[in-house]
Amino acid sequence: MAEDVFKEVDDELKAERLRQAARRYAGLGLGVLVVVLAGAGAWSWHLSSQKSASLAATGTYLTALRQTDHLPPASENLTPLGETAQAGLASLQKLAASSPDGIATLARLQEGAVQAAHGDIKAALAAWDALQNDQKADPLLRQLATLLWCQKQIDAGDIPSLRSRLSVLTGKDKAWHGLATEALATLDVREGHLDDARKKFAELAAADDVPSGVRSRAQAMTQALDPSAG
Repeated sequence: MAEDVFKEVDDELKAERLRQAARRYAGLGLGVLVVVLAGAGAWSWHLSSQKSASLAATGTYLTALRQTDHLPPASENLTPLGETAQAGLASLQKLAASSPDGIATLARLQEGAVQAAHGDIKAALAAWDALQNDQKADPLLRQLATLLWCQKQIDAGDIPSLRSRLSVLTGKDKAWHGLATEALATLDVREGHLDDARKKFAELAAADDVPSGVRSRAQAMTQALDPSAG
């Protein structure tokens, strides 16, 4: 089905370019027409090669996901990757560097997750930082990279830098509002600003537009920070 759609689009584009070329170059002679036809053929080949490259990159990405999706939760210590996971990581790094933009973005996100999972925090942060600074990447995924970059450093990272990056993710119209606000509340606790933390956690606990996990953790933190509780 997908191949049929691609073929129809390619054929229609090729036909339209030929029609435009015929109108533009009418009367210029057979030699010019041959050049125009060759150009139209080259354009069709270009579209086909782009499609093939995208399909190949997608297949490589899905294979890399299967090779790396078995990793345990993020480790605090550097642990070696198995042979299969190493191959998957290498594929992700190659895709991030040279594949079409959409696949490159997803590959960079997964690369960071794999690096974090085996304890290479510096490499994980570098991958997410590269993505959040990539102006060509999808804004939503750039924001996710920012969130992951901050979450990974929430216990020991530079607080002003973390607050600066998290602040752009908050707001009721922002996709990562709940998780970003939770991270900011955690920073409040870390700095001893308990009143601010209680306020943020209470708002999250009562919100119906945040993930259920965020709401549950906020309810638990609200109780834990309640000065009237034992």
